[in-house]
Amino acid sequence: MKAVVLPDWGEELAVESRERPDPAPDEVRVEVRACGVTRTVENAIQGGLDDDPGLVPRVPGHEFAGVVDAVGEDVTDHTVGDRVAAYFYLTCGRCDACRRGDANQCTDFGGWLGVNTQGAYAEYTTLPAANALPIPDDLSFGAAAIAADGVATPLHICERTDIGDEDTVLVIGAAGRIGVHLTQLAAARGATVLAADVRDERLAHVESVTGPAVSTIDASRPDFTARLRSATRYGDGPSVVVDTVGDVPTLEAAWDALAMGGQVVSLTTHHDRSFAPPLKEFVVKEASVMGSRYATRQQVIRAARLLSDGRIDPVITDEVGLSAVPAVHADIRDGDTFGMTILDPAR
Repeated sequence: MKAVVLPDWGEELAVESRERPDPAPDEVRVEVRACGVTRTVENAIQGGLDDDPGLVPRVPGHEFAGVVDAVGEDVTDHTVGDRVAAYFYLTCGRCDACRRGDANQCTDFGGWLGVNTQGAYAEYTTLPAANALPIPDDLSFGAAAIAADGVATPLHICERTDIGDEDTVLVIGAAGRIGVHLTQLAAARGATVLAADVRDERLAHVESVTGPAVSTIDASRPDFTARLRSATRYGDGPSVVVDTVGDVPTLEAAWDALAMGGQVVSLTTHHDRSFAPPLKEFVVKEASVMGSRYATRQQVIRAARLLSDGRIDPVITDEVGLSAVPAVHADIRDGDTFGMTILDPAR
């Protein structure tokens, strides 16, 4: 089979021929039909999730969907031909968090698909049977790949912060795959949404794929804080801020504009960046800063249903074959992508 291979952390990707993998016991093999080419994968390629030299060379890619092609020994809940999407985290299934359904908080965490296992930048991949989740029959594989993270993560955020019709939600990095689907989901829950990004083409992209409940705002302007306040109903600022970028000055400006009792949610895992308002400000605003850790398995399944039912629109900006993936990652590093690029290995 053909696959995109990372020879070492931080090095350039290359397209190679590899043996088609066989599923181990408790695994399934999936013929990959769609896989997201994303900034999260780029972070993993640079060693941002795990840089153990024993894990490379590695086939990256985790946000994927396809058809079960073979099953390993002891697999009883999947058969050949099943349509599935992948759950990103490798979890134990035994700890208290897993048993109560919060697998994203697994305390015996085994890592990530495409980092601690071979991933889906390939024609075929294997994964634990427990990580292969069912998708609706009428859902495209591209949309199912988006559901696996690009909608499941926003769903987890909305439920973690209890976003509703009284909220004004600021999404920082709204043109990205998480941001653009979060704007839709927050608006669908009745919130007023401020979609922040930089550069005219990125803001125009958000405007083209969202509805009237979403207003774009340029985060690069020096009056960003004042504009956030003026964009809210009573001038009191957003009640929920979701940061998908990790740019500290932008986050500080959003904190300054945050409404009383507001919540700031961080999704980024940059090792070298920190955000620490003075403790007094937490009390004065009765505000909170929290992290949001991926999603549960059930939220991935529900995300797929949201897309299947047409309540959320999958935003795909490009579809490429395996040979184009290294160039897409170069564009990601240069900040020249937005939305969601889908890999179709058959192209």
